Amino acid sequence: MQKTYRELAEEIKTDGERLRLIAALGNSEDIVYHYHLICEDWAAGEQLSLENSFDRHGKEGIVFLLEQLRADESSQQYTDTAYLAAKTLSQLRHRDFYAVLSKELTTLLLAGPEAKEDALRRKRIIALGWVGSAAEIDVLIDFLRGDPDALCRAWAAASLMQLSFHAVAAETVREKTKTVFAEAIRKESDLRAAGIMLEAAQTLFGKKWISAAAAEAAEPKAILKAGKSALRFLTRCSAE
Repeated sequence: MQKTYRELAEEIKTDGERLRLIAALGNSEDIVYHYHLICEDWAAGEQLSLENSFDRHGKEGIVFLLEQLRADESSQQYTDTAYLAAKTLSQLRHRDFYAVLSKELTTLLLAGPEAKEDALRRKRIIALGWVGSAAEIDVLIDFLRGDPDALCRAWAAASLMQLSFHAVAAETVREKTKTVFAEAIRKESDLRAAGIMLEAAQTLFGKKWISAAAAEAAEPKAILKAGKSALRFLTRCSAE
């Protein structure tokens, strides 16, 4: 089996061949080797996206990834594995094991080796949005308020929104973050980060202040206008 996959990987010339390899790995029972190939792909710059079928391993795949986290001391490998586990679990949130394994993964995410690099913190913040609970709202608020990296602040805002799609009632997130979002939008000087924050806030609060295209392009006029509208709304909400 391992020889077959290695030969396939070496012979891939088209997207169709790559997708067939990804599907074959997900449908196999060799979780260890699938993970090994994913790690090789990460090291090579994620050329094949072999993790895209890892959810097909179901509960056994998640349990395996949690075991890797308990044994791993490398910040990069730890973060990549935790991100894969969170992404996979978010695809399996309808399964009966989701709540228990999400709690285990969240604990490991928060207790893992320090992520000094901005890119690693960003991935962990995104992962928390996929699998976190109400208890992680304050953790993400801390990132939104105080992380030195603009994109970490931005993804913290997006992850707070993501919590409302998964394990936390939207009203709970709104109540705890209305003042925080106002503070963050008012202070943010990075246009791209501000655009992401505005998109996250408008989705969470059911508003329409900025288009996705304007936010993605970090259009100064659109962000300034949307920011003023968002602040008026959030300030009013905070006073109620």
